[in-house]
Order: sequence, then structure tokens, then C-alpha cells
Amino acid sequence: MDDTSQTDDVQQLGEQLSGLVHGLWRAVTRATRSSEDLPTLSEPHAVALRRLVTLGPLTPAQLATELHLARSTVSNLLRELIALGLVERRPSTADGRSVLLVPTDRAHSVLARFSRGRTDVMHVALAGLSAEDTGPLAAALPSLGLLLKRLETMSGVETTRRGNT
Repeated sequence: MDDTSQTDDVQQLGEQLSGLVHGLWRAVTRATRSSEDLPTLSEPHAVALRRLVTLGPLTPAQLATELHLARSTVSNLLRELIALGLVERRPSTADGRSVLLVPTDRAHSVLARFSRGRTDVMHVALAGLSAEDTGPLAAALPSLGLLLKRLETMSGVETTRRGNT
């Protein structure tokens, strides 16, 4: 196989895999939401909420830095998360002028239920496939893990906890 052909094959694989991963994520999310009584969160809302739950209280500026987003964008996300009862603003004990963003008990519950629901949905979906279909999926997991690590390295982002929503 020449270099051009191999490059074309890798590009085509990347396009197919990217589309499939996106479609799988959306389908799992929709199926989980339909099986659980969960608020509908956009991906940016869910990412912000997961980051707060994982890292603990942060200032709006720290959250913006963590998410690589403008502060105005984070302000809009926070306004909606606060309205949903998922995040609270609390005065900082270190500096009375700043506030800390704290995930509520409801936020922890929503994320835990979503995680359990996602696992349950995947279990049901996989159980409906034959061993001929699940075998290659299981065999691909190490390669997908390596791909994830490569993408994280390329983006400069390290996943602190696997299996987050």
C-alpha cells in the first residue's frame, strides 16, 4: 500500500469513526434521558457541571479556564445551571469579594442517575447483540482507549475520571 492510499484510508476511517462516535453519544444520551427523569442539559452545561462536581467549588474565572471558554459564555451557562437548581453561588471564604460555584446535591444526584442510566442503556443495547457482534466491540476497546489518550494528548486535556457524563 502506498503512502497516498494509506493516508486516504486513515482519513476515511477518521471520518467514519468521528461520525459514529458522535451518533453513539447522542443515541446513548437520548435513550438515557428517556429512561430516567433527568433535566435536558446541553453538552456545554453537562461538561461544566461535571467539572464542578469533579474538581469541587471553583470561581467563575477558574471554571472558564478549565473549560477553555470565555467568561461571558460561562456566565450564560451558569445562569441556566443556577436556574435548574444544579449550581449555587456562595461567597468565597478566602476573599469576600469573589464567589465560588458549588454543585448542589441535585447536581450530584442528576449526574449519578445519568451515569447509572447510561450504563443500564448500554447493557440493554449490548445484550441485544450477538456474540459475533459484541466480540469485535470488546476487541476494539484497547485501541479505542489508545485513541482517546492520543486525542487527549493532542488537545492538552487529561481526563481526570473516566466514565463521566
